[in-house]
Amino acid sequence: MAGKKRRCPSAFRGLSARLLLLTVMFLLLAEFLIWTPSISRFRKVYLEQRISDAHLASLALEATPDNMVSKELEMELLAHAGAHGIVLRKPGRKILMLSTKMPPSVDLTIDLSRGSFMIWIGDAFQALAQNENRIMRLIGVAPNDAGIGIEVILDETPMRRAMYDYSGRILQLSIVISLITAGLLYVSLQ
Repeated sequence: MAGKKRRCPSAFRGLSARLLLLTVMFLLLAEFLIWTPSISRFRKVYLEQRISDAHLASLALEATPDNMVSKELEMELLAHAGAHGIVLRKPGRKILMLSTKMPPSVDLTIDLSRGSFMIWIGDAFQALAQNENRIMRLIGVAPNDAGIGIEVILDETPMRRAMYDYSGRILQLSIVISLITAGLLYVSLQ
């Protein structure tokens, strides 16, 4: 028994079947290389949307003469923005703030104005690798006014869930594309 060679199942002995497997593997590799910057971009857009939501929520403060809202409205605005706290900094040191009674301590600070392509990819993989909720302090500028600085305190878990959902959709599409391409190649070689 020791001298016998293991044989591949008959379905994988032919050149067409091997080519089918190689095609699927190479297409999945190509899809991974496309997914990597794509998930990084998804994360960055998600964070930019949180800045936009926080800016929108803070506009309610500006609509009042004393820059104050009721506690109920404040909690509703924070829930809409998905935040524990929002700080709005305007030129001339005017600061507006929405916050829960005691925001949690920050585990991670993200400045959207800093970072390179490779850093954003690394940060996306680091976020996906987490299994605990981290509290993020997100720093950015208002979407329509670069003079307004915004800081948001928020949970990382909702972002990570959105990243997993996005990745799952990309994986499903990649598998379908790979199988169709490999199937067409296999049929054309027969």
